Amino acid sequence: MRNRITLLLVLAGIACLIAGLWLLKGGASGGSDGPNIGKAALIPGATQLTLQKGSPAPDFEISYPNGKKTRLSDLKGKPVLVNFWATWCPPCRAEVPEIQKAYERYKANGFVVVAVNVQESSKEVAGFMEKYGMTFTVAIDSSGAVGRLYRVSGIPASFFVDRAGIVREIFVGSLTAADLDRLYDLIK
Repeated sequence: MRNRITLLLVLAGIACLIAGLWLLKGGASGGSDGPNIGKAALIPGATQLTLQKGSPAPDFEISYPNGKKTRLSDLKGKPVLVNFWATWCPPCRAEVPEIQKAYERYKANGFVVVAVNVQESSKEVAGFMEKYGMTFTVAIDSSGAVGRLYRVSGIPASFFVDRAGIVREIFVGSLTAADLDRLYDLIK
């Protein structure tokens, strides 16, 4: 009996590993109404992404590394990229320079980036921000509540919210410059 349980646990672990690698390699892609799926890192214990395009963006309050807080609803009237990420995530690191460039290009038009770090320390986040030259808004989801609210299961995950507070696009995986330009055009 003990050997069967051990075997089942090993097989379940292998299945999870294969599924994770499949997702990381971009093995899943959303349909025309679903989220875009690219390279992403799985968040342990997270639920499947179920927020839909065209729905109101769930409001949240979140803290900056310096302790100051903000709410998404405070940004209504501006196009917003809500981006979930972590310092340990290679696809997240790959997209940071492109997000920074898009932010610089569109901030004069009111474009806001809220980069929601997934449960890391302020020290880790601050060091990462300095290393990568991040000047857009970075906040820390220390409890994971915002990620759960948005049903984030893999990172990076991005939600493009228009000026009226409606989710216009969902993208899981690294954003490219072309993705950011196309998606900004949807929400401006």
